[in-house]
Amino acid sequence: MSFESQADDIEHDVFSGEPFFSRPGGKIFIIWLILTAVGVLIGFYAPHHLLPSLDASTGTDVFRTIVFFTVLAAPVAGFVYAVAAYSLIAWRHTGDQDEPPPDGPAVRGNGPMTVLWLVVSTLLVIVLLVWGLAVWSAQQVTHPNTLQVNVTGQQWFWTFSYPGTNIETRSLVLPLNRPVEFNVTSVDVTHGFWPVNMGNQVDANPGEVTVLRTTPNRMGHFEVRCSQLCGLYHSFMYASGSVVTPSQFSRWLRSQGASATSANQIARVSTS
Repeated sequence: MSFESQADDIEHDVFSGEPFFSRPGGKIFIIWLILTAVGVLIGFYAPHHLLPSLDASTGTDVFRTIVFFTVLAAPVAGFVYAVAAYSLIAWRHTGDQDEPPPDGPAVRGNGPMTVLWLVVSTLLVIVLLVWGLAVWSAQQVTHPNTLQVNVTGQQWFWTFSYPGTNIETRSLVLPLNRPVEFNVTSVDVTHGFWPVNMGNQVDANPGEVTVLRTTPNRMGHFEVRCSQLCGLYHSFMYASGSVVTPSQFSRWLRSQGASATSANQIARVSTS
């Protein structure tokens, strides 16, 4: 069936007395509802099974963003798939396969559809922009009790140092519910600092320091990986990390050589 015939059928349906759900538009609407419902369910439930456990405030922001964007995209994707599915079933070309159907009228000439497309697209872009800027701005807030951690990447391992302690280690230990500011750099090529369960990552560029902020809010172990292809042993460039209580963090600092005074001060542990 040609595009012109499809347009005639739709126009006839609009002005005919047939029930709405018997018309092509009604059938597409039903398919759209079903696909949209499936997309919304995927948005709410799939991230729980596809994402690792998230142990920081930034991870929570990432999780909510994925859910929100998926749910918002579900009606749009559902409409595209609904029209495509109905077209393949009801409007497929059944004549001589050697003769292509005649061209239909250009879609750009349909004023109402053009306006609708522009309005919906503009609203979606504005909503996504506002959401993204709000999440980004929340992650840029600095706190007076922020823990500073210097992160250095090189082929093919990570080193972490805690200013004021002269400690440099291959494992990353963080105190629970304490804002952390990672000062990330590299000594050779570009690496990607990715504490997986924190839900964020940043490039480690040679000769530059990039800041990454987060707040661990759940105790446990996690991995630090490299998210940029950096050479032959890129896949082996990972380190262990853990989130502990402030008192455990202080004891760990002392075990690495920090004095009791500096360890308690950095860990914000009272000595009284």
